[in-house]
Amino acid sequence: MKYDYHIIVIGAGSAGLVVASGAATLGAKVALIEREEMGGDCLNAGCVPSKAFLKCAHLAKDIRKAQKFGLESTIKEVNLADIMERVKSVIKEIEPHDSRERYESLGVDVITGQGEMLDSHTIKVGERIITSKSIVIATGSQPVVPKIKGLEDVSYLTNRNIFELEKLPKHLVILGGGPIGLELGQGFRHLGSKVTIIDMSTSLFGKDDAEVGPLMEKVFIEDGIDLKLKSKIIEVKKSNENIIVVIERGGKTEEITGDNLLVSLGRRPVTYGLGLEKAKVELTERGFVVVNKKLQTNINNIYACGDVTGPYQFTHMAGYQAGIVIRNIIFHLGSKVDYSAVPWTTYTKPEVAHVGYTETMAKELGLFGEAIVVPLNEIDRAKTENDRIGFLKLILGKTGKIIGATLVGEKAGEIIPLATLAIKKKLKATTYLNMIFSYPTEAEIFKFASLKVLKNSFKDWQNKLIKLIFLR
Repeated sequence: MKYDYHIIVIGAGSAGLVVASGAATLGAKVALIEREEMGGDCLNAGCVPSKAFLKCAHLAKDIRKAQKFGLESTIKEVNLADIMERVKSVIKEIEPHDSRERYESLGVDVITGQGEMLDSHTIKVGERIITSKSIVIATGSQPVVPKIKGLEDVSYLTNRNIFELEKLPKHLVILGGGPIGLELGQGFRHLGSKVTIIDMSTSLFGKDDAEVGPLMEKVFIEDGIDLKLKSKIIEVKKSNENIIVVIERGGKTEEITGDNLLVSLGRRPVTYGLGLEKAKVELTERGFVVVNKKLQTNINNIYACGDVTGPYQFTHMAGYQAGIVIRNIIFHLGSKVDYSAVPWTTYTKPEVAHVGYTETMAKELGLFGEAIVVPLNEIDRAKTENDRIGFLKLILGKTGKIIGATLVGEKAGEIIPLATLAIKKKLKATTYLNMIFSYPTEAEIFKFASLKVLKNSFKDWQNKLIKLIFLR
């Protein structure tokens, strides 16, 4: 059978763009369908705007704390409209890379509209029907807005519209203590808003190593953020210009009143309206597309990648999965995903970065050998910059190889790739002893960890022998 395209990609977010550009560059005839904006959530409502916003917010805190560095400074005014204009300017600067024009210049046929599968090779977009040998589902995810009593009757924010604010909230109430809620909550607090974060969990950073939560909770409390953990959301109601959130905490009912409400209770895959049932594509109970390690669905010629598949909803994972899909569709290599060294960073101040297994995960899988912890305040560069809050924790397997790492610090997201490389290359924890680090840098913390591992490996008789040699 002759098809219109070699590949049809549904969704022009991070994953879909990589598949479309990569396949077209290799000579495939590609159609890219997008019903909203090119670039998806990452460019328009996620990674790019949030990091541009956080730069301004964290700078505000640094200015207020400049006295620690011998500088006298104050902030006369925070103009949120100006901050959001800067955010939009950053999006505009990056936008051309993800634009329709660029992809059409690569030979991709960009189609605007809702793509609906009619069968495993046929897609309808408006009145147009197109066919393809292979189809890639890359429709991403969107904020979860659960059924909470009264929520639909108030005006609330999500990551999709919070960057449209022009007036700084007096009191921002946040439902959800995940990465988005924590990053934006701390950011608005640094700009001067009162912030309350409500979450049902017993602690923050539940997916990270156990040492992270208590440390970061202390940071947030010292920032002046009101944490309402172990709380159940009962109701949301409007009171004049304010919003009241009713929670149950410790067996008692509390009311929190704010002028803005951010709903940050997780994300769900965008799989509705795609006609997946007609193509007989299997979904999980939560609506994620079921894929194998080759990122194929239960229908051999249909693949999926990015947030719509889970289990890691990160832009860098979308790009990684897209690469697997390209290799399997174009070259039939049978490439499989490897999630043993997945990094993630929460862009709070300080940042929390992680890769590989946590100590709990390693123990559950019977892989745990040893944990090495080095406080950040032992590092000279951290002392010079007053970046003292944080630590490096290496998780070693039973043979001494690095299988996981957590790093907390101002530059954690930039430095964690040292651990990612070690995990991918199956290196031992002493590997950093052979590296020459520029002095002073915070990356030296990895060398300190290697030295600690080496010292821990010495037997009593070896220590005694070394002492005898030096005494002679």
